Amino acid sequence: MDVNLSVLEKDGQAILDELKSGNMVVVRSKNDFLYVLQFDKKFHMFSHTPGATGGGQKQFPVDDKYTAVVKNLATLADAVFKVEFDRSMNLYGVLASAEEGILSLFPGGDREGDADVEFIIPDKESDDKGDTADVDN
Repeated sequence: MDVNLSVLEKDGQAILDELKSGNMVVVRSKNDFLYVLQFDKKFHMFSHTPGATGGGQKQFPVDDKYTAVVKNLATLADAVFKVEFDRSMNLYGVLASAEEGILSLFPGGDREGDADVEFIIPDKESDDKGDTADVDN
């Protein structure tokens, strides 16, 4: 079984189309990675910084609000990637393979001058207050 990795244009609709097709989308900002999948009527997001011992995971409903948030990731990203894989594969193995592939092709040594961007997703529990929660939570 293979994990196929390709560069995706930084376009919000392209991200949504790939997710609907069952592919994973990886959004990179500097050396932070956000992995996004869509299944079970939810967006599943995993965050990781290479070399870190842990990462974060969140799930959000596929509704107008979170569809707009996912679409907006294209404007925040340094790069966007599409990952095609067999759904019977271990998801964490796919995440690790995708990250290794991206780092081997695009090591990121030229990212020092990029602006600091954090992926911030509104927290479902504090929507009424306008608060936000970092994906790492």
